[in-house]
Amino acid sequence: MSENRGNAARAAIEAGKRYVIGLDVGTTSLCAAAVDTRGGTVVRTIVRPNLAAIAGEAPDERLQDPDRIADELLAMLEEWRDLLPETAAIGISAQMHGILYVDGSGRAVSPLYTWQDGRGERLLTDGADEDANGGGATDNRGTVIGGTGGRKTADRQNAAAGAATYRQRLETLTGSPVPSGYGLLTHDVLRRTGGVPEAAAKLCTVGDYAAMRLTGRTAPLVDATQAAGLGLFDLRSRSFDADAAARAGIDAAMLPELAGPSGALAGTTPEGIPVAAAIGDNQASYLGTVPALAGSLLFNVGTGAQLSLYAPEPVEAAGLELRPFPGGGWLLSGASLGGGKTYALLASFYREIAEALGGGEGSVSADRLYAAMNGWAMSALDEGRTLPRVDPAFFGTRADPHRKARIAGLDATGFTPQALTAGLLAGVADELAAFAAQLPAEFLAGVRRHVGAGNGLRRNPALRRLLEERIGAPIELTGAREEAAFGAAVHAAVCAGIFTDYDEALTCMGGARLTEGDIV
Repeated sequence: MSENRGNAARAAIEAGKRYVIGLDVGTTSLCAAAVDTRGGTVVRTIVRPNLAAIAGEAPDERLQDPDRIADELLAMLEEWRDLLPETAAIGISAQMHGILYVDGSGRAVSPLYTWQDGRGERLLTDGADEDANGGGATDNRGTVIGGTGGRKTADRQNAAAGAATYRQRLETLTGSPVPSGYGLLTHDVLRRTGGVPEAAAKLCTVGDYAAMRLTGRTAPLVDATQAAGLGLFDLRSRSFDADAAARAGIDAAMLPELAGPSGALAGTTPEGIPVAAAIGDNQASYLGTVPALAGSLLFNVGTGAQLSLYAPEPVEAAGLELRPFPGGGWLLSGASLGGGKTYALLASFYREIAEALGGGEGSVSADRLYAAMNGWAMSALDEGRTLPRVDPAFFGTRADPHRKARIAGLDATGFTPQALTAGLLAGVADELAAFAAQLPAEFLAGVRRHVGAGNGLRRNPALRRLLEERIGAPIELTGAREEAAFGAAVHAAVCAGIFTDYDEALTCMGGARLTEGDIV
């Protein structure tokens, strides 16, 4: 435990502070949860829509206002001013992969470019290669002089010249996969096209920025769970790959400072409450859902869909990402770009039909629409209807951003709202089950609990049923509705030194309260 963490823990214990607060910055919602460390009871919760979206100049841009997000989080804490004197620490969970730029005083000078931003898949344009040599000139043989790798670098430059998109070129130059939406791909596009603000001193995630606004910190401090989601991150050393960045011409001075491997405090609020460095929402949701780190396989369906399993040591698995976990462990993760967003797309299709047939705009509420869709899907399953086979890649995949959705096996009996809705949910379940099939056999053998989280599973019994059929096990739902905020609170308690590690924190705070069936 660091000296700062030790001091924070002693101060909290001496003052009898029993609460920790978790803040979650989601793509579509913002949440605050106050949790009692003596049992894990969530004593207060605030959930509000994330209304920070900004219209982009191009259809592939996905932007949000980082100050509007931070202001809303500060307003939530202000509503709990009576609770703050008894609060030992604050944790932050945030949507991953996206970036924003801050100036030397720590204020945002750009929008948040979210994980859904697709500019990295744009075709290369003339005149966009001015930084391609990584800071080095070339001689008459094409070898980089003063660059970062001699003939090997020149070979990469030559190969990059044949790339069709910004992503392909960055991956060729660095030798590392950098999926669409990852922050350093977005940064690479912006710096090559004049989009980086002149006042920018550092790039960071929205979680880092929230911590800066809460503490008055002037430079970002990024946890490895967030840093890895930016791209060009060396998992073994838990640090940015400076050589790869240099090969692409990315200035390492723009990268944020990394927090320590066991977590760190970003600072304190004006009231003196320690604030932990923000962690990724995937890792926070795992902490806020599972009863114990080991042996819990998590399926989370929100805006996207993810499978996650904790591993104490790094392990490679085809088709899965290895992500840093707070405290030094790892998370094997399979992430879909669809999930709840795919179901929402089908809902918008049905809504447009209903409104066009006489209901008028806004005539069908979201609750009514989703209740009907869930009922249709269950009806199709109960009746044993033959379902169309749906590949729900409406938004591409991590491995292939240009992949398109497909519907096959559609006949007259299946061309109904019931069968189509159930078929799409079956496609989402198939994606998650395919991720599970990629887990190493020794890890699958150690799974004792199959845990479900996110409103996409919580509110949709048809999706749960389809997924249970595919994995051959019941799915237990957590009683904590806002899993990422709860997990951020658990993380804060560990970072502040209230608990020695996450297993102790989960034991003392009750872990997840699991149940089979609906939680409404």
